[in-house]
Amino acid sequence: GKTESAVIKEQIKLRENAIAQETLLAEYKNLFVHHPSHLRKKNSKDGAKDEGGLLSVFVSLLAEPLSKTGLARTAEDHLTMELILHLFRNLLCAGEPTFKDAEKVQASAALHQELIALFEREMVLDFLTVIGQEMENRENKQYNLLLMEILHHMFKNQDPTLVARSVMSKRNGAKTQSSLKSSSAVPTAKAAGGRSLLSQLKRERQQMQSMSSARHSHFAGTLVQQRADGQQRFQTASSQNNSISRSGLKQAQSSTSEKRKTKNHQYFVGPASVHAIHAASGVDTVSTGPLSRRANQALHSFCVRFMSKCYGPVMKSLKNEFRRDSSRLESHDKVIFFRLIWFFSQWWRVATKEGGMTKLHVSAGSDDGNDASTKSIGHLIFTMDVFTFNLVLSSSDFFLEHKKYKELSQSVALYAEMMHLLTTMYTSSGSTEQIMAMGLMDRLFYQSEPIDRVPKLLSAWIPGTFTRNYLCDLLELSHTTLKLLDTNAKSCENYKDSNRNKKTKKGSVEPKDAVERMRSQAADFDVPVYMARKIVSNQTVFLFTQLLSQYNINATHINDHIVSFFVRLCKFVVAADHDDEWETERKEDVTLEPMLYNLPLLTVLNEILNDTTLQENQDFNGLLKFSSTVVRHFARAAEKNPMLHVEVLFRHAMPHRFCESIANMYVTEELSMIAERDTLLEQSREDDESVQDAIVAPKAALRPKRSVTTDADAEEEELEFFDDVEAITVEAKEESDDDSNNDSEVAPSKNVSKQKYDHKVVSEIEKELDKDEERWNDRRSFLPKRKLVDNQISSEEAGDDDTNIESTQKPKVKRIRRSADLDDSDDEDFGKVARFASIASSARMLLEDSDED
Repeated sequence: GKTESAVIKEQIKLRENAIAQETLLAEYKNLFVHHPSHLRKKNSKDGAKDEGGLLSVFVSLLAEPLSKTGLARTAEDHLTMELILHLFRNLLCAGEPTFKDAEKVQASAALHQELIALFEREMVLDFLTVIGQEMENRENKQYNLLLMEILHHMFKNQDPTLVARSVMSKRNGAKTQSSLKSSSAVPTAKAAGGRSLLSQLKRERQQMQSMSSARHSHFAGTLVQQRADGQQRFQTASSQNNSISRSGLKQAQSSTSEKRKTKNHQYFVGPASVHAIHAASGVDTVSTGPLSRRANQALHSFCVRFMSKCYGPVMKSLKNEFRRDSSRLESHDKVIFFRLIWFFSQWWRVATKEGGMTKLHVSAGSDDGNDASTKSIGHLIFTMDVFTFNLVLSSSDFFLEHKKYKELSQSVALYAEMMHLLTTMYTSSGSTEQIMAMGLMDRLFYQSEPIDRVPKLLSAWIPGTFTRNYLCDLLELSHTTLKLLDTNAKSCENYKDSNRNKKTKKGSVEPKDAVERMRSQAADFDVPVYMARKIVSNQTVFLFTQLLSQYNINATHINDHIVSFFVRLCKFVVAADHDDEWETERKEDVTLEPMLYNLPLLTVLNEILNDTTLQENQDFNGLLKFSSTVVRHFARAAEKNPMLHVEVLFRHAMPHRFCESIANMYVTEELSMIAERDTLLEQSREDDESVQDAIVAPKAALRPKRSVTTDADAEEEELEFFDDVEAITVEAKEESDDDSNNDSEVAPSKNVSKQKYDHKVVSEIEKELDKDEERWNDRRSFLPKRKLVDNQISSEEAGDDDTNIESTQKPKVKRIRRSADLDDSDDEDFGKVARFASIASSARMLLEDSDED
């Protein structure tokens, strides 16, 4: 117990010391910024001479050490430079409050911006530029990490987009002032000539009066409101109090509902402020007062000088430290390095796109304003190599594995900016930059083991874990990647055609150099397969849906990127049935559009379509068209398939199969194959029956009385057959009365002649059928029944015993006996009847069987 209390007291003491040290550093920073020498120089006139402030004294101490190079620079000179650089670093990093109070944070940000403007005025930024451009020298290499920390703390809490737009805002402000002056003169002239302005002023005055209350409005009684049409409205104070209380109750309920949200419902975490490049024009990202504008302009001019002179040497020196895994590096140095590259890359992209850098360079007195942009492209290439990509991607894997989401957001932001720069390099006119871009794309996408991390980052997004800025960077990363791959695929089509022509002329052509090899690999890369297998998923659709839900604060290009991704899904063909030439009806292609038929996205689209503020804004025209198209297609699909109203509530594990089943009304490929197999089997059976009918037709012509269709017809035919047998027996009795001695010899001779005649008839029929091979249809593979019949006939001709005949034809005897009982035949004649029945059945079997042994 005593040990725990001592530890707690020690922790409390350390915490209090840290807070006191933080407060003391903030006071020191305030003293430096608001030193009287700095104020006197700030208030001095342009023509007056001034000796400089306190910081200029420290800068002057660095003049002598910087003038010495190589071994001429002594240890004292290095100590002086190191002390002053650490002083600048400590001034920049001091003042940030540990406990994020709103007032303290705002005061700290204002003090930091004043310090940046002071550095510009006291030539501290010029000193950083001088030491940065000589960073590759041996005497300055030891200051590379210290300079990196100074730049990091100076760019801390600064938006590169606002820095790039600071000069444009200054010129736009001058234009707005001139336009206001010109516009203010026009209404006065119109007011002198007409009464339209007077009527407008009367309406505004009536509206203002209607908002103000009458007598005793602040205390009690009746409130009288004057409407614009001149009528009066009486309202009691109780009703007003009730409305106020209700509005207060709604606000309280909304605040409590926001507080009750769990982590699963809060899709974005972190600060509410967003980067200016991801926010709409009317959204205030940070404070835009005169201090921030002055600091942004100072940083903009410093970035122009640093990019043109210092970026290459400083970045090469820092990359060598990371390449050698120097012992001087600390754990957070990698993130600082990433932030510096991200800041300069985004600043350059916005400045060149909106023209801010060229204007500033011209105003700064440069000879050629366009020269800065071309040089900055060249210097940014120093961080556009395979080593930097590997460092960023491996770091993102490490941060994601160890759940360091803040560091991961910085690496992903840099990854997105590097992909923007890669697109610029690929589309540039310089052949060197195009070859470098092809090499980077080959390493990222086209090799056997690509290092692309876009699919992994999309699948790793978890609600309530990442910030909104991270999601915007991830959206830009995926959009830029797909756009770059599409551009390269279009250019590779021409390469395929030219390569085919070469192969037809000279045979197989192997790539001669690395550029040809990279182009051949890029030509074989399938972009739709890459998107279908690695990018498209329910997770990605839900991710972009949550970002689209904040359409009112998103930048225009953010909404456009989301819409373009969803349009890709609508145009992506899963299955196309145009190969069947016998298909009369044209079927529609199965796309991934049913993936958009989910409840979260339909809810967001409903909000967009019902938002009346977007109807007159041209920036939302594409979003409104897309929303109306998806909702209309969903309504049509739901009319055909009402189960879609249930399907929107669930996520499907296999979206491609789900889209195909929705388009085909749940008739999958397996079911269609089963149905097709059944139809083929039924068709084959019908063909077999038609062939059998064709074979039996000539036989039926010879035996017109025989028609066996059902069991009843068979029984009737059997009875008729036995009547014929009885007639034969009667004739046999009459012949026996006439000549009883010769009866045993005549009957076998008649049977033998009848069997020979039957064999002759059957052989003639078979010869006629052999001539028509199509009617046989290869049915000679069946086992003939003639062997059994020939054995029976041979046994009868050989004069077998009656017992043998009865034993071989026992089942036929039973059927004859059953018919004989019906006819009341005599037992004495039963043997003869059975003998005639066996002979007749054998003849019938010979006629039915048309196969040869």
